[in-house]
Amino acid sequence: MESSPEQRLNALQTAPKPGCGRPGCACNLPIGERFVLWALRQWQQDRALPAEGSTLHRGFQMAGLLEALPDFAIAMDAFLFGARRAMEIHLPTCSKVSHDEATLVALCGLAQGDLDGPMLASLDLMMAPTASRVAAIRLKAFAVALSSAGLRLAPAAGTAGARLN
Repeated sequence: MESSPEQRLNALQTAPKPGCGRPGCACNLPIGERFVLWALRQWQQDRALPAEGSTLHRGFQMAGLLEALPDFAIAMDAFLFGARRAMEIHLPTCSKVSHDEATLVALCGLAQGDLDGPMLASLDLMMAPTASRVAAIRLKAFAVALSSAGLRLAPAAGTAGARLN
């Protein structure tokens, strides 16, 4: 028996949404954004180019992104040393996404979506000018590697970062 358009619409509206439904929870993020969030948090724990065998190194290796790890680490170092204020990065086990974490993930989405103007403008507001240039170059390389590995971050045109911020 075929369902009516109204029945199909009601079924779509009542279908469970991914994640727990709590606002700001990491489980609501798509897999690509979760990977970036995880990497941010793991880097925050190590604060150095991860050594072989570290959690961050193994995670990038398992994702097929080992060649992107130096770009990611250098971008994060630029944030650490060039940010105008301390960034709020939660522990890896925290389910809540901070505003700063959401912004950094959104910046990776802008880099992946070739929206360099908005990415650079945001970085210039957040960081010292020389650090923002380093971060932009390295974020771009990291975002391209994510895309090559099948982890798409860039939302549809006109909505960059809307889901996160």
